[in-house]
Amino acid sequence: MPEIKRKVMPVEVNYVCDKCGYGMMQQTGPTNKETGENPHECMICGHNMTFKGVTYPHISYMAEDDNVKSVQARHVGV
Repeated sequence: MPEIKRKVMPVEVNYVCDKCGYGMMQQTGPTNKETGENPHECMICGHNMTFKGVTYPHISYMAEDDNVKSVQARHVGV
Protein backbone atom coordinates (compact mmCIF):
# COMPACT_ATOMS: atom_id res chain seq x y z
CA MET A 1 0.00 0.00 0.00
CA PRO A 2 1.41 3.47 -0.82
CA GLU A 3 2.58 5.94 1.79
CA ILE A 4 0.26 8.87 2.58
CA LYS A 5 0.89 12.10 4.46
CA ARG A 6 -1.41 14.56 6.17
CA LYS A 7 -1.03 17.50 8.54
CA VAL A 8 -1.60 16.68 12.20
CA MET A 9 -1.65 18.71 15.37
CA PRO A 10 -0.77 17.69 18.92
CA VAL A 11 -3.61 17.73 21.45
CA GLU A 12 -3.46 17.37 25.23
CA VAL A 13 -5.74 14.66 26.60
CA ASN A 14 -6.90 14.99 30.22
CA TYR A 15 -9.49 13.23 32.36
CA VAL A 16 -11.78 15.36 34.55
CA CYS A 17 -12.37 13.94 38.03
CA ASP A 18 -15.58 11.92 38.38
CA LYS A 19 -15.99 13.06 42.02
CA CYS A 20 -15.52 16.85 42.01
CA GLY A 21 -15.99 17.49 38.28
CA TYR A 22 -13.24 20.12 38.18
CA GLY A 23 -9.80 18.66 38.83
CA MET A 24 -7.67 16.83 36.33
CA MET A 25 -6.38 13.35 37.03
CA GLN A 26 -2.63 12.82 37.28
CA GLN A 27 -0.70 9.55 37.41
CA THR A 28 0.62 8.91 40.93
CA GLY A 29 2.60 5.71 40.57
CA PRO A 30 4.10 3.23 38.16
CA THR A 31 2.08 1.07 35.80
CA ASN A 32 1.31 -2.37 37.20
CA LYS A 33 3.14 -4.65 34.76
CA GLU A 34 0.81 -7.58 35.42
CA THR A 35 -2.53 -5.78 34.98
CA GLY A 36 -1.63 -2.66 32.96
CA GLU A 37 -3.41 -0.53 35.57
CA ASN A 38 -2.25 3.03 36.31
CA PRO A 39 -3.06 4.79 39.62
CA HIS A 40 -4.21 8.42 39.34
CA GLU A 41 -5.25 11.17 41.75
CA CYS A 42 -7.32 14.33 41.24
CA MET A 43 -5.14 17.43 41.55
CA ILE A 44 -7.95 19.30 43.35
CA CYS A 45 -9.89 16.92 45.63
CA GLY A 46 -7.47 13.99 45.90
CA HIS A 47 -9.95 11.38 44.60
CA ASN A 48 -8.15 8.21 43.47
CA MET A 49 -8.93 6.30 40.27
CA THR A 50 -7.20 3.56 38.32
CA PHE A 51 -7.06 3.49 34.53
CA LYS A 52 -6.15 0.48 32.43
CA GLY A 53 -3.88 0.97 29.43
CA VAL A 54 -3.84 4.78 29.57
CA THR A 55 -2.24 7.54 31.65
CA TYR A 56 -3.27 11.18 32.12
CA PRO A 57 -2.40 13.70 31.01
CA HIS A 58 -0.92 12.64 27.70
CA ILE A 59 -0.32 14.03 24.23
CA SER A 60 -2.11 12.58 21.22
CA TYR A 61 -2.21 13.60 17.57
CA MET A 62 -5.12 14.25 15.27
CA ALA A 63 -5.59 15.41 11.71
CA GLU A 64 -6.02 19.17 11.45
CA ASP A 65 -9.35 18.70 9.67
CA ASP A 66 -10.78 16.39 12.39
CA ASN A 67 -12.99 17.65 15.20
CA VAL A 68 -11.88 17.22 18.81
CA LYS A 69 -14.11 14.56 20.32
CA SER A 70 -14.64 13.47 23.89
CA VAL A 71 -13.66 9.85 24.33
CA GLN A 72 -14.80 7.65 27.21
CA ALA A 73 -11.78 6.53 29.22
CA ARG A 74 -11.24 3.00 30.41
CA HIS A 75 -11.15 3.45 34.16
CA VAL A 76 -11.42 0.49 36.49
CA GLY A 77 -12.80 2.15 39.60
CA VAL A 78 -11.50 3.47 42.87
